[in-house]
Amino acid sequence: MGNFFGSIYCWFEDFFGLELADYMWGVSSPLSPNNSFIGIGLAMLGISLAMVLVYYYIINHPRLNNWWGWLIFLGINALVNFVVGWQWVLKDYYENKMVTNDPSTNMQIPLNIGESEILCFGVSNMILSIFAFVIFSFIFKWWSTNCSRAPF
Repeated sequence: MGNFFGSIYCWFEDFFGLELADYMWGVSSPLSPNNSFIGIGLAMLGISLAMVLVYYYIINHPRLNNWWGWLIFLGINALVNFVVGWQWVLKDYYENKMVTNDPSTNMQIPLNIGESEILCFGVSNMILSIFAFVIFSFIFKWWSTNCSRAPF
């Protein structure tokens, strides 16, 4: 599961940086030895699925059965997933977990990861959540009573 999410997120590793990608894989920091892509990826899929189900089955209002109603929920999904991905990694940054051991001095030194790379990771999570929302929409829209024709 970790390799699946890691390979998907690493489509964007040039955008958010190789050093952050290595940290997320769990290979560069002794304080975070596990794969962080699993939790973030499952959260992104869960939030996207929940937003699709809310739009097509809970709200399910005829007034929202058009492209702009669907786009509102897509935007909310993207915004929520941006904040989740950004804050998930930013928490580790503020807890000083993004360090590595210097082999010559055996001391911990910070990785070359800044807040801008973490912000770019949030954008990457947002883009992936848009893809997930579109895929889930194609899967679940057919059984909706009022919104089955949204967005197309």
